[in-house]
Amino acid sequence: MYYEAFGKRDAPAVVMLHGAFFPDTYRGEYALGERYHLIVPHIRGFGKAADETFTADAAAEELKALIRPCAPVFLVGFSLGAQLAVKLLAEEPALVQKAVVVSPWLVDKEEIPENIMRGNLKMLAQLKNRMVCQMIGLVSGMPKEARREMTEAMQRISEQTVRNCVDNGITLRENGPFDGCPVPVLALAGEKEPEAIRRSVETMAAKGAACRCEIWPGAKHNIPMAFAKKLTQTIDAFFRET
Repeated sequence: MYYEAFGKRDAPAVVMLHGAFFPDTYRGEYALGERYHLIVPHIRGFGKAADETFTADAAAEELKALIRPCAPVFLVGFSLGAQLAVKLLAEEPALVQKAVVVSPWLVDKEEIPENIMRGNLKMLAQLKNRMVCQMIGLVSGMPKEARREMTEAMQRISEQTVRNCVDNGITLRENGPFDGCPVPVLALAGEKEPEAIRRSVETMAAKGAACRCEIWPGAKHNIPMAFAKKLTQTIDAFFRET
């Protein structure tokens, strides 16, 4: 599994699972590398793995294989990456020491609303526009080569990958495997995110034995990008708690 690494190699490992489309989700949080060894996998279907088709089960198995040699790790996930983080916590909690889960969608998924699927497919079409990708990269502060790589990767993302990301089957169902999860988890959502995402983190806090949640005022589905400094400080403080 392809991954990028940042920070101190002899420091505690933090595995950071990106959101859909953007392996560089955590560009604003790489300052954590001053204290940790950051491992940023490219989830299948995206980035360097864009030629593959995403499925939640296959992605989770690849992540487990990556993590096992350095387990237990600290884990961070945003959006799609947050949902995969919850899947790992439910299926193999011994791999994780602590986790910060940001903006997962884990409830009200029995029937995927058509407007959500259409919206994600529309985003895929927009991101295949090379000029749009270049502008996103510039605004994000990405260097020229990174912008080029992102633009090329977007051309290879398949419609089936996007469909599978939306309808990924990761839920907090009644009496599900996350119930009673002993791993300390901080679940975050933005005040302006859809209700289902806010209720997802609240449900995580109700179900996880050591999980708590926060709803951040003013935040949309953009916490790693728009609240980078606050998220960096929050992750560090939570991981350092005793």
